[in-house]
Amino acid sequence: MDKIVSINNLVKNFGDLQIIKGISFDVHKGEVLSIIGPSGSGKSTILRCISQLETVTNGTIEICGKTLVKDGKYSDKKTCSDITLYSGLVFQNFNLFPHYSVLKNVMDPQIHVLKKSKEDALETAMSLLKRMGLDQKAKNYPCELSGGQQQRVSIARALALKPEVLLFDEPTSALDPELTGEILAVIKELASEKMTMVVVTHEMAFARDISSKIIFMDGGVIVEQGKPDDVINNPQTERTKLFLSRFSNT
Repeated sequence: MDKIVSINNLVKNFGDLQIIKGISFDVHKGEVLSIIGPSGSGKSTILRCISQLETVTNGTIEICGKTLVKDGKYSDKKTCSDITLYSGLVFQNFNLFPHYSVLKNVMDPQIHVLKKSKEDALETAMSLLKRMGLDQKAKNYPCELSGGQQQRVSIARALALKPEVLLFDEPTSALDPELTGEILAVIKELASEKMTMVVVTHEMAFARDISSKIIFMDGGVIVEQGKPDDVINNPQTERTKLFLSRFSNT
């Protein structure tokens, strides 16, 4: 299977504080990797390193066979820029442009990043919004939508750039519980279509249901990893057992 994301001995420091302490993992085409663990364990930082929102301190990241950074040294600007297009990040707080309509939020990145014509961008945007059940909201502004609807626009925007891997950073943490289900359903559908994804989540039952594999992180290291049933239902380490005991829905 093709490796979409390959991370080797990744280290990230913020000042004197080491947030990620030499972790390694691969994600193959069509796989869904869920990363679970307590707040502050470095889960979101990994996604930010993959999507170049943070620079790594050391280690190697390869995406779709291209080297972003090797042993802490980044590739040239053009390579890094090209690699940006391989991944799409969906933030926990939506990150939509408030002064743009829903349609413009999904169209603009296609025009500026992919250099698509307005007509092509419009067609793709409307098709994705329809898929998200939001084609009737195309002319609305983000403030007029529910949190769940805003997050679906955010997912449509990420998909519009046709990434090889979608990165989800706790996509339901800013939502009311009743809106969480609609986002999980969208991600589940993408998983069934074999979209490659890395999902940082606190939704344990969801992680168990959609993942090809699960990583449990704590204190910047991988404590345990494996098949969803093994990690969630039969954890091997005391630390994982203690963490999972706080979740009654598993």
